[in-house]
Amino acid sequence: MGGYKYENGVDMRVALAQINTILGAVGENIKKIERYVDNANEEHCDLIVFPELALSGYSLRDIVKDASVSKESAIFDNLKEKSRKIDIVLGYDQNDNGYFYNSALYFSKGEIIHNYKKVHLPDYGMFEESRYFKNGKNIDAFNTANGRVSMLICEDMFHLSAQGYVDKLETDILIILSASPFWANSKKIKPEIWKYMCVNFATLSSNFVLFSNRVGFEDGVGFFGNSLCVDPNGNIIKEASLFKEEMVVADIDLKEIKRAKEIMPLKKSISYYETAK
Repeated sequence: MGGYKYENGVDMRVALAQINTILGAVGENIKKIERYVDNANEEHCDLIVFPELALSGYSLRDIVKDASVSKESAIFDNLKEKSRKIDIVLGYDQNDNGYFYNSALYFSKGEIIHNYKKVHLPDYGMFEESRYFKNGKNIDAFNTANGRVSMLICEDMFHLSAQGYVDKLETDILIILSASPFWANSKKIKPEIWKYMCVNFATLSSNFVLFSNRVGFEDGVGFFGNSLCVDPNGNIIKEASLFKEEMVVADIDLKEIKRAKEIMPLKKSISYYETAK
């Protein structure tokens, strides 16, 4: 995208920015986001991915309106300009004609080329999203300079139907934005669950998976980070730290998608998408 020539067969460099955000402080958060975009650009990255609701913070409740912005807002003007050199994915609290959505934007070449509204809103345990947000209706794929992309937001990934939609869309890169809190019991911890899901999806669908999860605390809830880049063979090629704000960079070879499909040729079967009767 930026004209930088990589070595050793690498044709794309991605950054996962697992940042801590200040709840409701949209102005401060956008400045941090812009700094990380500049850092990724200096690293010759083609794409940077921020977590779910990175612009607003997660536990919005009664400030959901105050922290919301429309996708046409001037607050995105600097990011649009920066996206002439690097693609940017960002989670935000979207105001769309008085309805609020947990959404994700994809910036490229000076424009917003896709806006995804989270379909599956959790409303159990600590989660109250469906009380404040309206759910989206569609899971889509769209074309970029680096292949066909789909986006999911956190809870979406726990629904096999959502994974199935992405698989059918012939996606090359699945981007998952998340604000997943940490928990553990005697047998399993939350980061392990995310690794299982990302690796399994990448392997079965022959996609790259980019998982960007936030860090920090809100109302006593801690978000664990541990963002991942998984290749189409299910190998974790980059893994961020637990609980630490940082940006990690991964070099990927998009030709691995074709090679992985040759090894795992499930989609060549005419019965692959048939439902059991």
